[in-house]
Amino acid sequence: MARTTPLSVNYTVLKSALDQRFLILNSSVNKIIFISLVTLISLLFMYTFVPFNINRWYEDASKFDLFKIFSIFSLAGTFTLLLTQFGLRKWLRIEYLTYGQYFFWFLGEILILTFGIMGCDWLLNNHPDLSVSNYLDTFNYTILIAIPPYVISLLILFGAQQYKLAHNLSLVATEHKALSDNLLIGDENGKIILTLHPNNVLFFKSEDNYVDVHYLLGGEVKTELIRTTLKKIESTCSYSGLIRVHRSYTINIKTVSSSKKTHKGYVLQFDPLPDLQIPVSASHQKQFEQYLSSTTSTFPFTPL
Repeated sequence: MARTTPLSVNYTVLKSALDQRFLILNSSVNKIIFISLVTLISLLFMYTFVPFNINRWYEDASKFDLFKIFSIFSLAGTFTLLLTQFGLRKWLRIEYLTYGQYFFWFLGEILILTFGIMGCDWLLNNHPDLSVSNYLDTFNYTILIAIPPYVISLLILFGAQQYKLAHNLSLVATEHKALSDNLLIGDENGKIILTLHPNNVLFFKSEDNYVDVHYLLGGEVKTELIRTTLKKIESTCSYSGLIRVHRSYTINIKTVSSSKKTHKGYVLQFDPLPDLQIPVSASHQKQFEQYLSSTTSTFPFTPL
């Protein structure tokens, strides 16, 4: 059996990473944003840091003259990226590149850009010698100056994509949470029969081996008879507003309109069913009163 060395593992990981698709610049919008960022950042980078003492290449150049020179170099980069990202990729019919392939694509862009920089420098700097050695020197300067704006622009796009992805996941999670807040009412076998928003649930009434669900739909009271028990509904619906008040009734405390104390105990009423009075049995009265006294300020109904 062949031994796996750390070096071979690292090579495998690196190869796997380089074989991943480089999709940041696949859309036209991202390409335009990227090219604009590179143009702006490269101009600011050169004007702020003046790499390789470029100002000494142009005698008697004022700050404004240097700004114009750096602007011309930046525009050379802009046209190069427009050519490669929109022209060459379309002409070569390249749908996508891997990270490894894009590294060489970047080097190709620098090779093309170097010709543009040499052309600009030839016009601006009294026609210097156009030789291979001059080209290689210009290539070295160009790649070192181009790397920071190029990488920073890609990182900005990558960060924007990650933010958008996180935002979309957050929306999905919020929608899922909103859906999960609904009460899923199932039968004795766990099959979901009815899905209701808690605000629409009035009460559950036990009918032998069935439960009669009373709820609101379009402002009207509806009922659904489901083969199950109150105990099973209470155990499967994780909603704090459901309270057992009687052997035959579990009510949604949030939709109760009023509670009235009588000589027999409490009776509860709902606005949509003004003629109905649900009793609070003696066995559940103490629990109901404790619940009532601890959360009166949040109740939607008025104790009478």
